[in-house]
Amino acid sequence: MAYCIGECKKYKALKPSEMGRYAAGQKRCNYCEVFLEYSGISCPCCKRQLRCLPRSRKGKEKYLSQVVQKREIIV
Repeated sequence: MAYCIGECKKYKALKPSEMGRYAAGQKRCNYCEVFLEYSGISCPCCKRQLRCLPRSRKGKEKYLSQVVQKREIIV
C-alpha cells in the first residue's frame, strides 16, 4: 500500500510566472497533491507515477502552445 510520508515536500515546486507548470517541466503527484521539480517518473515518497501532462482539453491546448513557443525561442 502506498502512502505519503512527506518526502515529496523536499521537491515541492513554486509556480512559474511566465508559463504553465507542465511546460516548465514540473510534474504532479495526484496522491500527495503536490507539484514537484523532480527528474524521476515516480513520486519519491509514495512511489506512484507522476503526471507530466495536463488532464483537461484546455490545459493540453495551453501546454502545447507553450511548448511550441519554447521551441521557437530555442531555434
